[in-house]
Amino acid sequence: MTFDHQAYFDIISGKRTDVFSRFVRACLSVLELPCSLAIRVRNFMYDKGLRRIEKLDIPVVSVGNLTVGGTGKTPFVAWLAKKYLDEGKFPAIVSRGYHADETGWNDEAKELKMLLPDVPQAFSKKRFTAIQQLLEQHTGENGTRKIDVILLDDGFQHRKIFREKNILLIDATNPFGYNRITPRGLLREPISGMKRADTVILSRSDTVDVAEKNRLCGIVQHFAPDVNWVEMTHTPSSLLFLSGKKQNIDAIAGKLVLAFCGLGNPNAFFRTITDCGALVKKTMVFPDHHQYTNADTTRIFGLMRKAGAEYAVCSLKDFVKINDRQEAETDLCAVIISTNISEPSVF
Repeated sequence: MTFDHQAYFDIISGKRTDVFSRFVRACLSVLELPCSLAIRVRNFMYDKGLRRIEKLDIPVVSVGNLTVGGTGKTPFVAWLAKKYLDEGKFPAIVSRGYHADETGWNDEAKELKMLLPDVPQAFSKKRFTAIQQLLEQHTGENGTRKIDVILLDDGFQHRKIFREKNILLIDATNPFGYNRITPRGLLREPISGMKRADTVILSRSDTVDVAEKNRLCGIVQHFAPDVNWVEMTHTPSSLLFLSGKKQNIDAIAGKLVLAFCGLGNPNAFFRTITDCGALVKKTMVFPDHHQYTNADTTRIFGLMRKAGAEYAVCSLKDFVKINDRQEAETDLCAVIISTNISEPSVF
């Protein structure tokens, strides 16, 4: 019996019913209790004003989620930043910087840098201090501030900073993380926490039918009656290759591919590749935030050839961490995603 990244999801979801899996779920349920208690006490203290919330003299917009794993947050942050730029505003992005490499940048930050090369970013556990330093760095000699708005990336649970807008993303393919708090499930906090949201975005909304959308909307409105409900879809638009060349997404239609990723929701990514018309010959799942080594890429190239695949396809989040360019002409590419928002005027 193997126990890997996918096996963990199979166990906590209840998909695996063998004795070992039931034992693991029982152990995780025990660990869930103190985690849940700590989260509830922390939220209670902020709700009742027993913990201080710092307010900055610049608008702060938080983007986050209730669950561990991918909800399409990074593409949305990129979309929102571009919207502000189009409106003549100059945004900056601040995040915790989880799983940063030796350069101090994590995979989401690298992805955002590729998509938004002129938008400044800062990463720190002390995000309030990071924002203050960022504002100082982007203030002119005459005292004119160059930054107009702060995007607090992955900020829903970071309650120390006051925000003008609190945007929450939930993934239509797994909206509430098996309804259990981590490590027993994927929830970062109870779903009642969504009452703090001003806007809830249903990501990958095109993967579920109208009845399921209405059910999820009803759950959200139960906790947050006045929330803005927005639907988001991701459309694969192009392919970016190691060599730097770009092609239309149709290039992989009807072609044999090896699909790999290190994402919180790998199955959603694989569905995206299949929906592009690609014939997925083999899949490889790496842990979320995996830092790729040259050995990893050598293995990927080898399995690609062994499977007879014409392309090795990954997400942009994975692509920015692949440093081995020895085989730059190899058909390893990232899928570039376009973000579509049902109610852009909300933002």
